[in-house]
Amino acid sequence: MMLSLPAPRAARHIYAAALLACSVTAAWAAEPAKAAASVPTAAVPADSVARTTAAVQATPEADLRITYEAMSVGSDGVQRSSVYTNRVYRRKAQLWIEREMPAALRQSQDHGHDHAHGPHAGHAHDEARAAPLSIRRADDGKVGVEVILAKLRRVISVDLAHHGNVGYGGSFDNVYWIVPPTALQGMERVGKPHNGVQRYRGTAGEQTTVIDWDVANQFARRVERSDSHGIERIVVTATKLPAPLAQPWKAIEGYDKGDYSDLLD
Repeated sequence: MMLSLPAPRAARHIYAAALLACSVTAAWAAEPAKAAASVPTAAVPADSVARTTAAVQATPEADLRITYEAMSVGSDGVQRSSVYTNRVYRRKAQLWIEREMPAALRQSQDHGHDHAHGPHAGHAHDEARAAPLSIRRADDGKVGVEVILAKLRRVISVDLAHHGNVGYGGSFDNVYWIVPPTALQGMERVGKPHNGVQRYRGTAGEQTTVIDWDVANQFARRVERSDSHGIERIVVTATKLPAPLAQPWKAIEGYDKGDYSDLLD
């Protein structure tokens, strides 16, 4: 959704690197994950694609509220932090991700404190920042990404080269589950499930990752990764929104279609 935008550059890089290291390779979750490279579908074995397709179809639909927090202390002694929240509407092989804007920002925008660009294409590139994303995965593993420009009533198809520009980190699995179930297989299971949650722990060098996995609903309720010196910390927290399931797709029926090149004119 998501991943997802303006954050200090250092925090962005730490966020992407930390989640990559703990097998959460910079999700839409991570606005910031432009550096995360996706593996071309052609390079993925067919049986692996089929297994993922089966897992996607077996995963319960859910509406999630996901908060991302990143903190780092740079070599210059400056502590940098970023916090943002996405709403992720998960359906069968389909995701809708939208940023939850702080009340103060919404009020400022309502009072006209926003970029005064007109609705022409050259400035629509700015509108794509933090705009909702619609992501679909085909059975062959190919992923389609669209960005929703509500003010312009347009749905823009985004090619692979520009996925990072709209906040998509390149991994459908990491958006769909927050942590792919396959990533848990290499981690230590901590105790037995409690209140429907199984905890996992993993270490890599000085980094420790702890994941609280919702067994029934198939998503990571909490991911925390920190280093032994206390200078880097990533926390991802997810909660399930109450029923009924939202239907944000209905709002864009009748929108014009376009592609990302339209925003670069």
